[in-house]
Amino acid sequence: MFKHILISCWLLCLFACHQNKSTKGGLSPSQALQTFRLPEGFKIELVASEPMITSPVAMEVDEYGNIYVAEMHGYPSDTAGSGKIQLLSDTNGDGLPDKNTVFADKLRLPTGIMKWKKGILVMDVPDLIYFEDTDHDGRADIRKTMITGLALTNPQHLANTPIFGLDNWIYLAHTGTITPKISMMFNDRGSLVRYTDNPSARQLPRNADGRNLRLKPDSFQMEMLSGETQYGQTFDDWGHHFCVNNSNHIYHEAIAARYLQRNANLPVEDASEYISDHSEACEVYPVTINPQTQLLTDLGVITSACGLTWYNGGLFPDSFKNVSFVAEPVSNTVHADRVTDKGASFNAARVYEKKEFLASTDAWFRPVQFYIGPDGALYVIDYYRQIIEHPEWLSDSVIKSGALYNGEDRGRIYRITPANAPKMNWCTQLKLGDASAEELVRNLTSNNIWWRRNAQRLLMDRKDPQTPALVQHLLDTTRSATATVHALWLMEGFNATNITELRKALRHPVAGVRENAIQIAELHLKDLPQLQEDLLAMQNDTAAKVRYQLLCTIGDIDNVTSETARQNLLMRDIDDKWVQIAALASSKGKEYELMEKSISSLESKPSAGIALFFSNCAAVIGLSQRETDIKRLIKLSAGKNRSSSDWWQSACLKGLTAALSSKGIPGNWEPEKMLLVSKFSSSTPPLVRSASIKLLSLLGIPQNRVWSQALANARSVAEDNAAGSSYREDALQLLALDKKGNYTTLLEQIIGSPASPETLQETAIQTYNALSPKAACAYMVRHWSSFGYDTKESAMDAFLSSADNSNILLNAIKNDSIPASSISWSDKVSLMNDGDVDILNRSRKLFSMETGNRDAVIKKYQEALTLKGDMAKGLVVFKTVCATCHNLEGKYGHAFGPDLGSIRNRDAASIMTDILNPNRSIAVKFDMWTITKKNDEKTNGIIASQTPASITLNHIGGSQSTIDRSAIKTMETSPASAMPVGLESSISPQQMADLLALLKNNR
Repeated sequence: MFKHILISCWLLCLFACHQNKSTKGGLSPSQALQTFRLPEGFKIELVASEPMITSPVAMEVDEYGNIYVAEMHGYPSDTAGSGKIQLLSDTNGDGLPDKNTVFADKLRLPTGIMKWKKGILVMDVPDLIYFEDTDHDGRADIRKTMITGLALTNPQHLANTPIFGLDNWIYLAHTGTITPKISMMFNDRGSLVRYTDNPSARQLPRNADGRNLRLKPDSFQMEMLSGETQYGQTFDDWGHHFCVNNSNHIYHEAIAARYLQRNANLPVEDASEYISDHSEACEVYPVTINPQTQLLTDLGVITSACGLTWYNGGLFPDSFKNVSFVAEPVSNTVHADRVTDKGASFNAARVYEKKEFLASTDAWFRPVQFYIGPDGALYVIDYYRQIIEHPEWLSDSVIKSGALYNGEDRGRIYRITPANAPKMNWCTQLKLGDASAEELVRNLTSNNIWWRRNAQRLLMDRKDPQTPALVQHLLDTTRSATATVHALWLMEGFNATNITELRKALRHPVAGVRENAIQIAELHLKDLPQLQEDLLAMQNDTAAKVRYQLLCTIGDIDNVTSETARQNLLMRDIDDKWVQIAALASSKGKEYELMEKSISSLESKPSAGIALFFSNCAAVIGLSQRETDIKRLIKLSAGKNRSSSDWWQSACLKGLTAALSSKGIPGNWEPEKMLLVSKFSSSTPPLVRSASIKLLSLLGIPQNRVWSQALANARSVAEDNAAGSSYREDALQLLALDKKGNYTTLLEQIIGSPASPETLQETAIQTYNALSPKAACAYMVRHWSSFGYDTKESAMDAFLSSADNSNILLNAIKNDSIPASSISWSDKVSLMNDGDVDILNRSRKLFSMETGNRDAVIKKYQEALTLKGDMAKGLVVFKTVCATCHNLEGKYGHAFGPDLGSIRNRDAASIMTDILNPNRSIAVKFDMWTITKKNDEKTNGIIASQTPASITLNHIGGSQSTIDRSAIKTMETSPASAMPVGLESSISPQQMADLLALLKNNR
């Protein structure tokens, strides 16, 4: 009750602050123009500003030059309906807007606009709304909700940015919900995503499973894509989809959901390729004077990337073809990347080294979105706020400061062009809406995406029967590859695709045209079966992306010729992981044959990438539960072992083991058990021997004389100090399967002997715990002080392997048999986040010195802010205390929690407060999830990625697991941070000072 009262008071405080429309601070528009830094050869001009527009987040220009601007006044916490759509127009003919009309209002948090039919579409969760002005007074009099069900979650994660795609679909950017910790109003999980006026139309799962989606309102079609994006999305000239999130400024949706759905057993962890060659959370180069440093503010690293936009306006120099722009509002910059082909995906490299395309010295400059205008200029939408972060990531003092809405009455739109470009003059000049069908078709040849996209949209809207003939004439005469692609999709939109034109496009000299032609041909494989021959003839295409698209597409062709083509395409580009995935997605039920055919070509080419292919093949076979194929696979992988084949055979066994441990084991396996038992031999390659034992542990042991002989041999090897360490480790793993055996003396001798290699001691601990966990734990408690570091790690793994073992450990800590100081912070974290509530509570009580009074702890550590820190010593602290859950700019640790390289420029006091009171804020996408499977098995972790078929969790310590969606019973987030309070039990004030020195100064 008290908590709810506090939250209510906090919200009232926010709303009271929101009512104060007068903003102090910041710069006037004319002053702000003087703060910008642009590359030589470019200029920036003001298009619109307050009071004409305030709090702008998106814009759209219609076919008559009217400018629609979405205003999100309510960010960060007001959902009462303060959002608006402003209609800007030019009344004096100077080419610039000078009048604003409220076109639509009473919107919660509008996040995107798209021109559609005679009105506009506005994304305002949970709804996509259509607005139209029928009486031409500048204000919409029709308001119709088209789809609904998208979650009103944290405002930085709302569905947004509708875009009319090359293929005539409307694309919506979307990502999953974020569990609130402070702003409790944003706890909506969404509902079934559906058309409001057609109950029989296809519905999507709750909140569309947090994935991007696309729709065709005229036919009530709607479907989920394979990836997700935060705020913003963009497409290149050929329809490749690029996405963004706060810490990763550009990634590519590399494989479509429709291909992954062919093979639900395919264990794809993530459908996106992260293409930046300068890393996620890459460095940026702000020039801000007196930057605003909030809880997650970092002026040197991307932390708020949004508004990703592909530049295809045709006005910039040719060097800006294939360049993307992304806003970084926290750092007051705009970052530019040059995107180039890299196999099935791309590479993104900085356009400028050690500087940004646009930077401002004004800390209130907050670029959030871009727009390619009718003139080819890049329009920059400046939200212009003092504070851009959401309260989830702000300190209490900032929330209570009254500054949260400073700038709500401000906002600007800027225009960037080459320095010699004329001034903006198109507002009253555009008459595209009056153009004939013939004129619209001619506009498809424009080098500016605004003209091409709007001409295609208008042609699709009008459904003029003469359009196909006009488009056909364009196809016959144009030399423009981009015009050809638009024309091909227009023909498809009019149901006028003809085989002659499609065959011509399949032979087009530009690869992007051939890619799109293959996608269109894919839609006609049934009604135009003769296209199969044309497609299969393309398997030696010179372009990697064409070959990749072909491989995806011919998964719908089921014949011997297609199988041969898939094999050829796979072999040519086998090192490309997306090619591997496409081949498996296209080979449902025939994965074994695909793998078998690949062996002869690949056996002499061992590599990690190819080993992954074999492992994935085996995993899909295991997940398919086809007993015959599984048996064939075991025979292939465990038989006729040679040193030249052990790398791929062991990869197959590992992949199969992982799959069967997740899915289960069908059928009778006695012959296979005997084969695997026989692999315990000094003559078996170690990789295969170890993998065979692990698979045997799943299948179960045979009850016969051969097994007894194997156990006797294993015991003899384990006792033999002269035997190789890896052989002895495998022997112990085999003994661990003998639940009736008594190996206590042997195991304790190995664990307790200083002469035993640590890896052997670790395996002995694992075996002891598997055979007699209570006795193993008692032994580890008695001998804890004699264990080396690595052995203690294995012992902790054993303690954490079950609730009973964890309770034994907690008893030992309580009784001082094991000192709490000897338990690593990461292991404390595991205990304090345990799925067993009793263990969680017990461990938090033990490890948290003052769990209920963080203020006192923080006050105690204030001296750390005055002590001189040592970076070298700070690195030791980081590796000891932080590295299990965090890394530092990709180094030293594990990417379980956020990369701490991204907090360099935050205030030291703020960093320390979050370390000591981690529940104050949980970073984006780092909620702790508990997944309960249908067999009641539970697992905890942070969601690393999702696909239509699976969810991948990151676990504390760096491990990862992928769970088939069909196996999930429930999913729940923890209300607490994955890093519980109590770190002060592991770090002194001086060590805190050292750690802060490292985090603040590491480069």
